[in-house]
Amino acid sequence: MVHNEKGVTLLEVLLSITILSIILLSITNFFPQMGMMNKHNEEKSQGMNFAKQVLVDWKTSQRVIDFLKAPAPANRPEEYKSEDDSYYYFSTIKNDFDVHIKIKKESDLHSTPSKAHLIQIQLQENNDTVSETYGYLTIGE
Repeated sequence: MVHNEKGVTLLEVLLSITILSIILLSITNFFPQMGMMNKHNEEKSQGMNFAKQVLVDWKTSQRVIDFLKAPAPANRPEEYKSEDDSYYYFSTIKNDFDVHIKIKKESDLHSTPSKAHLIQIQLQENNDTVSETYGYLTIGE
C-alpha cells in the first residue's frame, strides 16, 4: 500500500466537475426568471406612475371642473362615454393604455363651500388592468 497519496484521482476530478456543473446549471435557471420579474415590476411601476399623472391632469382640468359644476351635454369633455345614476364614465387612449375614468356624480363632502367628487382611474392594456388609482376632485363653489 502507498501511504503518501499526493494529488487527486481522475474519478474525483470528474465527480467534482459533474456536481459543480449541476449546481451552476440550477443557479443559471434563476436569471431569466429574475429578468422577467424585473420587467413585470418595471411595467407595473410605470403604469402606476402614469395613472397618477392622469389623475393629477383630471383633477386640475378646468373643462372637467366646469362639467361637474354644470353637467350639460354642451359641457361634456370629449372623453365622455356614458353615465348612470351614480357615476360619469370617460374613456380615452394615452401612451398605449386604455384609460377608463369614473367620476362620482354626488360629492362625498357634505360641507360648503367645496365639493369633493371621487375620481377613479383604471389603465388597461390588452384588456388586462395594469394599474388603478383614485382620488378626489375638489370643486369650490
